[in-house]
Amino acid sequence: MSVWVITGGSGFIGQHVLDALAGRDLQLIALGRTPIERNDVRHVVCDLSQSDELAEILRSIQPDVVLHLAGKTPPATREELDAANVQVTQNLVDALANIERPVRLIATGSAAELGPVPTEDLPVGEDYLPCPETDYGRSKFAATQIVLNAPPPITPVVARVFNPTGPGMPAGQAFGRFARLLAEGDGPLELEVGDLTPRRDFVDARDVARALILLAESSATGLFHVGTSVSRSINDGLDILSSLSGRTVTIQQNVQRSSGPADSRADVRKLTTATGWRPEISLEQSLADLWKSLRAGRG
Repeated sequence: MSVWVITGGSGFIGQHVLDALAGRDLQLIALGRTPIERNDVRHVVCDLSQSDELAEILRSIQPDVVLHLAGKTPPATREELDAANVQVTQNLVDALANIERPVRLIATGSAAELGPVPTEDLPVGEDYLPCPETDYGRSKFAATQIVLNAPPPITPVVARVFNPTGPGMPAGQAFGRFARLLAEGDGPLELEVGDLTPRRDFVDARDVARALILLAESSATGLFHVGTSVSRSINDGLDILSSLSGRTVTIQQNVQRSSGPADSRADVRKLTTATGWRPEISLEQSLADLWKSLRAGRG
């Protein structure tokens, strides 16, 4: 039976990956400090920042596939981002290299690695030269380079995920915050927001989970963009959530808040060619499912 190890299984994308793998003839092992309350997953307590502990555990497990989904997102200091995203990834690669057996390593990157991309280069492909502008983007780009340069017999894959949405979306992301505020009551809501005009490539986390699994099951190697190749404004998403809530929303806008690039879209042809993957869940459905999960108390 193939052994699959997952880091970050309790996170936003990780939960959807575990759901997608449920019922398969695999031995699923989640590594991390947060328990995974699932009967089909064995949870092994592990501090990924402790290189010796991680190496010993992976040597005993002997994984065939590792899905590295653990990491930290803003708000966080540069030191925290480097520790969680860069050093942990280096620890993981070092530990897998020491096992000295073939293993497929699938890690998640971020569109924040790219920095602003000129409109003429959209949708952006994997050959675009990144120039990250944020501490988060720099930490994820460094982690991507660590994975892509992993030594044999590791087969390295990085799925550079654009803007994941859907049920379980954390409050630290715009739609996650908007949805929670809207779900807290029923009357009119005054909402303070930043610039709502930037456009992003919003891809449902369940589609992301499918992409990660297909990459793990394929013979593909290297960097792959995961998105929809279509961008929607943040205002579009807020309008969808406001309509779902039935509440009257008054916007107080502070456009001086940092909003990042004006537009972002992924070219996913490389991923489609390698795996047959295509996005299936619209932004409308993704946000409707986020809304339902919050109203049901599962958010």
